[in-house]
Amino acid sequence: MEYLKTLEDKLGVVFKDKKLLRQALIHRSWLNENPDSGFENNERLEFLGDAVLELAVTEYLYKRYSNPEGELTNWRAALVNYQNLSEVASRLDFNDFLMLSRGEAKDTGRARQVILANAMEAVIGTIYLDQGYEAAYK
Repeated sequence: MEYLKTLEDKLGVVFKDKKLLRQALIHRSWLNENPDSGFENNERLEFLGDAVLELAVTEYLYKRYSNPEGELTNWRAALVNYQNLSEVASRLDFNDFLMLSRGEAKDTGRARQVILANAMEAVIGTIYLDQGYEAAYK
């Protein structure tokens, strides 16, 4: 798991549970090709990370702007979407760390963007579990 050190450096987080970070990078397609690996995919972490990110952005907007709820909701939706998340994941070189099936690894279009966004949410969920809300909020 030494290869995860590079990702930790990029994220600015040293994970207590490296296995959890590895799980955040495992796409279900990889497990289809490696069913006996003993690993889980990142979907549950993605679910958690999505909620943590929504809460963090909601709290940020709530504390800084007095706009009506509808506007704040629209702003949050504009900020928290797969395009923005995949862009952040790309800048952090998630492609170098994702565990994908051979078929998924070849795709570079919208499907890859969604996979990157989902992995970003999974990593946020991992940060939350491993380090707590304050660390995930940064």
